[in-house]
Amino acid sequence: MAGGTFNKRAGKVRPGTYINFESTRQDTVNGGSRGIVALPLTKATYGPAKQWITLTAASPDGAFAQLGYSIYDEDENRQMLLIREAFKKASQVLVYIVNEGQKATVTKTSTEGESVAATITATAKYGGTRGNALCFAVAENPVGGFDVVVTLGTNTVAEYGGLETVEDLAAQNCGYIAFTGNGNLFAVAGATLTGGTDGEASNSDIAAFLDSLEAVRFNTLCFPITEASLQAAAKTKIMYIRENVGKGVQAVMPDTKSADYEGVINVTNSVAIGGDKLSHAEACAWVAAATAAAENTESNTYVAYDGATEVVDPKSHEDAVAAINNGEFFFSVSEAGDVVVEYDINSLVTFKKPKDKTYRKNRVIRVFDTFAESIQLNFPPNKFNNNSTGWDVMEGIGRTILKQFEDAGAITNVDAENDFLVDRDLSQGDETYFNVGLQAVDSTEKLYFTIATR
Repeated sequence: MAGGTFNKRAGKVRPGTYINFESTRQDTVNGGSRGIVALPLTKATYGPAKQWITLTAASPDGAFAQLGYSIYDEDENRQMLLIREAFKKASQVLVYIVNEGQKATVTKTSTEGESVAATITATAKYGGTRGNALCFAVAENPVGGFDVVVTLGTNTVAEYGGLETVEDLAAQNCGYIAFTGNGNLFAVAGATLTGGTDGEASNSDIAAFLDSLEAVRFNTLCFPITEASLQAAAKTKIMYIRENVGKGVQAVMPDTKSADYEGVINVTNSVAIGGDKLSHAEACAWVAAATAAAENTESNTYVAYDGATEVVDPKSHEDAVAAINNGEFFFSVSEAGDVVVEYDINSLVTFKKPKDKTYRKNRVIRVFDTFAESIQLNFPPNKFNNNSTGWDVMEGIGRTILKQFEDAGAITNVDAENDFLVDRDLSQGDETYFNVGLQAVDSTEKLYFTIATR
């Protein structure tokens, strides 16, 4: 369904639900489930390229065969660490491997006299150096036929019993190795696959990943990439998804200079877990998950980073003040000694109509985004008549949504009679215009006490 913002004079061509948010402040002026993180793996050593792999908190290792690792493994390029950190808060992590390398392979033959009697060729299901850790063995079964065992590193990942031919083995459709060849099976003490190489992610691979974001449902993009041009491309894509596709998403990226937008969170320091110091890019995984999982009545200010033992690249008081004014998201140490989020803000620092300073607060943005999602769910095209009867029905539904958000503590100062109205002068033909008043509730994050001593 089409969505995004609209211009009253130009209107829209596609049927859809279009929403404008405008600040009305004069001083300077049913929602869906959350917790879904999109994560590109730019240095994966195994797995299918340019495909989305859905992992859930209930079964985080459900894609072991595709990733080649448990998410609890310590892989050389620390790709599993990103997934682990995301799962400290996320309900789902959508993994995308941006580039696939060369597949590992090995061929074994048996002979009868001077001729080849049978051939087994084993090829890793996916490209990458992790395929070089695959091995298979074939042993004669005392009852009949042959048994085949497939291992990945120290893990046995597949076993087949009583097979007679290489064609029988190929028909098992192993999730780790593609077997080909012909002839009767024969004993193989252990054949390790070799020749697997890793792919190198190009700018076009990252661009393909960003384009694929439009096809999946997510709350936050973890973009652990430091190259400025790619960060700018990610910001552009998030802006497009927010403002043209109509999805309330945000991106989290490290040390970006191309921000100043409520849809981008700029992470500028990191944490250590035990003795392991995470890079700023790696810390983005937890920030993306914490952002995705937070409800529209929650702020992440002073929320503790799970398992963190110290701040990496801590900021002095003066640095912290400058960072906040610069729209940076960073970690500090609380009075209780916990490693916490200093301030749950995004990178917006230019405040002018229609966006005032409240738009830099991520809790406020979550209210706007979840409200927009509720509107889209309840007001699809071609559901209501565009006449006074239909307008009355739509206004009733809209007021119900406002009440739900007010009761949840997400919005305040609701005027039930005037905060959700159809513009009956502009609405005609197949176009219906609404005027909605919305004041998001923020968290109490700056407390000022004046104490009179006696």
